[in-house]
Amino acid sequence: SMIVVGGTASGKTSTMNAISYFIPLTAKIVSLEDTREIQLPHKNWLPTKTRETTMHSGKGDIDLFSLLRASLRQRPEYIIVGEVRGAEAQTLFQAMNTGHTTYSTLHAGGVDESINRLVNPPINVPRAMFGALDLMVVQLLQYDEGRAIRRCLSLNEISVDSAANIRSHELYRWNPRLDTFERNFNRSRVLDSIAYSRGWSRSEVEHQLTLRAHTLGLMARKGVVQSERVSGVFHLMRKSARFTDGQETADAA
Repeated sequence: SMIVVGGTASGKTSTMNAISYFIPLTAKIVSLEDTREIQLPHKNWLPTKTRETTMHSGKGDIDLFSLLRASLRQRPEYIIVGEVRGAEAQTLFQAMNTGHTTYSTLHAGGVDESINRLVNPPINVPRAMFGALDLMVVQLLQYDEGRAIRRCLSLNEISVDSAANIRSHELYRWNPRLDTFERNFNRSRVLDSIAYSRGWSRSEVEHQLTLRAHTLGLMARKGVVQSERVSGVFHLMRKSARFTDGQETADAA
């Protein structure tokens, strides 16, 4: 599960939407938003939207909290929430802790600020629940000679120790001078978990990371950017053992 954080117009939803293309095409997805922004090519995607009525009593209103509770009855494999800012965050973390993979965004300046927002009023997520949150992505918006530049500033792994202290471990960070992303880890809890579940050695995990990075680079150079084609490439990689080479996978797209 993952939360994308950042300031206004920093590209939080766009990044979350792009990451969602990695979700298997056959997976059941429910998305919840105030304004429809997420676009997915998945056939089992159920998009939902909040509703406000003009009645002073508020009868007929459907907020994110109500949508999220209703979505759990749909038995989704993935839950995508446009932005959490209130009581729905607790339900979102409950969904994480019951085995649902969730993606969401949060308006905050960084990892520490995000955690403070989530654990304090009015959101009040219990610290112990953060053990189900895997990653936090920090988005950045800055200007270069009047031109807006949006980048993923850092990718951070989240964990909770035995004393319920929430810890973050920065895995990758953007280098603004070179406009590249630098790796800052030797071991990762998330990668160790993936390796264990798939029976991979550490070298096999590193090979898979390299393969995926190479494939994404080829796709970008070949102009494979449409949502259907991007998801199709990842589907082919999962479906067939033949697609173990990045060049072959990108050519197939």
